[in-house]
Amino acid sequence: MFGRLWKWSAVALGSVMLAFLMLTSTTPLGQEKQEKIPRVRGRCQVCHRDEAIEWAKSGHAKAWTSEAFALTTNNRNQKECLSCHAPDKILVTGFGKEPKLRSEMVELGVDCVACHQDANDAQHGKVGRLTDAHPTVKNEKFASVEMCASCHAKFGTVDEWKQTKWASDPESCARCHMPKVVRKIAITSQKETETYAHTFPGAHPEMFKKGIKVETNVSGDNLVVRLTSVEVGHNFPTGIDHVVAIVDVRLLTDGQEVLKHQTMLADDRARGGSDTRLKPGETREIVVPLQGKKGEAIVRILHKSARDLPDEKATLLFETKVAVQ
Repeated sequence: MFGRLWKWSAVALGSVMLAFLMLTSTTPLGQEKQEKIPRVRGRCQVCHRDEAIEWAKSGHAKAWTSEAFALTTNNRNQKECLSCHAPDKILVTGFGKEPKLRSEMVELGVDCVACHQDANDAQHGKVGRLTDAHPTVKNEKFASVEMCASCHAKFGTVDEWKQTKWASDPESCARCHMPKVVRKIAITSQKETETYAHTFPGAHPEMFKKGIKVETNVSGDNLVVRLTSVEVGHNFPTGIDHVVAIVDVRLLTDGQEVLKHQTMLADDRARGGSDTRLKPGETREIVVPLQGKKGEAIVRILHKSARDLPDEKATLLFETKVAVQ
């Protein structure tokens, strides 16, 4: 009797200790990570720490709190924009359909619950591995274009993708924006599995480098900047017309700026203009008159999530220097 009681007590104590470590430790078991585990709705971060840390650094986590979102929605008062920046469960409204705005913790943006949890609180995913932590559903539509379209179809990105060579690949969004990694899905997993990183890179220098080829040369009294979209499955930039890219050229002589030229890539059709964004597969030449000036040209590609953001707050995607003799 005493032996059975001792055995039961040891098992119970072990379970309590494991739960304590999971709830209080700032590093995954067996890993030396110093990053603080972010807060999410539910307790997802307790076991899925790598995913939570990645998500916290992504645009999805900042979808509601970003300065650009506040700037372009009259401080979050433009109702038609709100639901995709703090969506309720998209498994309830259905993939490919615009989600509803949730009523709680909107500051967490597009979070774990928004994408993974259904109406019965079961967790959906591509792998669907069973666990005692929660009900699990293997969902083949996860990481699909249809899933991403719930929010990213509204301003044309999915329609742009449909015109490209990648349109036959139902997971092509994830192949670029959720790179595959091999790791334990949860800290209690016994083996590593190929899965998707939750980084969601978009307007990022490494993504730009892979997707767009930039060439520069001096021809006569002109500097020519040639852009070729080689591996981008949509327009550059894409999304709502507040989002723009700028080809910024400055010419310095003896360290002093003597010439500045900017070309904006933007969808200005709603403003009575044209759509000058770079299309998939397109090559565009931007000619900058040098006006007989010499020195060193600095060529930059800037990305703005809101066109009214000053240049110093734009994301620097590319920079190079060109000698002008």
